[in-house]
Amino acid sequence: MGGLGLIKSLAEKEKQLLERLEAAKKEAEERVKRAEAEAKALLEEAEAKAKALEAQYRERERAETEALLARYRERAEAEAKAVREKAMARLDEAVALVLKEVLP
Repeated sequence: MGGLGLIKSLAEKEKQLLERLEAAKKEAEERVKRAEAEAKALLEEAEAKAKALEAQYRERERAETEALLARYRERAEAEAKAVREKAMARLDEAVALVLKEVLP
């Protein structure tokens, strides 16, 4: 009967080990699920931050471009005004010269 008790004892230990192994497996699966959920949350947070930074960059780029265009537009308008004024002065001189030649 000693052999039967040993077999029973080994079978009971094997059952306990299998239960512990199954419990450890379930715990490992739960840890993996939690880690995956945390990783997913971190990824979503990183993507949201990246989108916000991209939007911020695009807005800054748009504002800088708009400011540059406004400066160039002002310069172009100032140069056009200067050219018009110079042309008007020359036209006035030409008209005065023609009138001087034509009128006594």
